[in-house]
Amino acid sequence: MKKLPYILLALAVIAIVLICLTKRSIKESPIFEPTNTVIELQSETNLTKIVPNVPIKVPRPNPAVGTNEPIAEMTNALTAMNLAQWTNAVKSLKPLAGFKFQQHWLVEQQGRTNGIPIVLSLGDKTVQYKAVLISILAKNETGDIMEVEMQTPNMTIDETRELGTQICTMLNIDPKGFLAWCDQVGNHWLDQPLFGDGDGHHYSFHLLHSYNNEKPWLINFMIIPNP
Repeated sequence: MKKLPYILLALAVIAIVLICLTKRSIKESPIFEPTNTVIELQSETNLTKIVPNVPIKVPRPNPAVGTNEPIAEMTNALTAMNLAQWTNAVKSLKPLAGFKFQQHWLVEQQGRTNGIPIVLSLGDKTVQYKAVLISILAKNETGDIMEVEMQTPNMTIDETRELGTQICTMLNIDPKGFLAWCDQVGNHWLDQPLFGDGDGHHYSFHLLHSYNNEKPWLINFMIIPNP
């Protein structure tokens, strides 16, 4: 009977130890939670149910021309009377600050040596023109051309005479005055007069100084559809 308290005490210690071990084992055991894969799949499933499979509408660019008619590629600058024809043919044209009734587009090649090929054709006469500068004014609402200005690369007097004579022939202008000017100025541009002529209606060209001693001249050609 004297040993009974010791036995009960031993049993109590053993019970306490077992309880402590059980609690520790519960704390260290992993807690199973839903995996990310399940969450992602559920999320995708929900999106599939919520968002219908509707075609995405891509906004069309606002055209510069107020017409639904197709625009042909520009093959003759003298008949290209809409801004869209120019921007379709000369991709480097960029818009400048617009005005209330008109918009201004411009491209200018650096160095004034290599021009953009432009075809000028009137009747049965065609001139292969190269432009280092193209400036276009067009109406805001319709894109109709108001004015086109083009400048050639810098040229010697011989290059100037050849191109200028072709332009005179195309515009049905007597070239005598132009050729006399060429003979007068030659390659000496300093303090020399300039020259200009046109058909009196829609087309004109002017000789300008390039301020380059080797190639002192350039031709500025203008198109004004409704002067």
